[in-house]
Amino acid sequence: RVHRQADAYNEKQLHDLFGVLGIKTSAGDAFSFPFAFNLMFQTKIGPSGQEVGYLRPETAQSIFMNFPRLLNYNNDRMPFAAAQVGLAFRNEIAPRNGLLRVREFTMAEIEHFVDPEDKKHPRFAEVAGNVLTLFPQENQL
Repeated sequence: RVHRQADAYNEKQLHDLFGVLGIKTSAGDAFSFPFAFNLMFQTKIGPSGQEVGYLRPETAQSIFMNFPRLLNYNNDRMPFAAAQVGLAFRNEIAPRNGLLRVREFTMAEIEHFVDPEDKKHPRFAEVAGNVLTLFPQENQL
């Protein structure tokens, strides 16, 4: 019997099931052994930059998952950029008070894609000498 959700299996069970069902990659190869990983991207947040926060996987992953479609929309030409804005919802639980509330975050992401073999751009000369001034972390709150 096959469960509806992949997380109903441990890594070995999932690997064995792929073999029994003959599930292979699009190239016809066997998949590597499954392993657990966090889909959320860790980052530093807060005024001190010392707090750990996580970017929502829906934003962080979808541009990369849709890369073939985005490239197609750009007539199979690089470089190109993709941007998206979305809402994320996280539950907060305060164990002492039994409080459960949903926090809402608006997140945005822009990804620029370039061909690693051909990084030239017709307008690169316009910005080649520009220096980007950044506000150093030690000067921030």
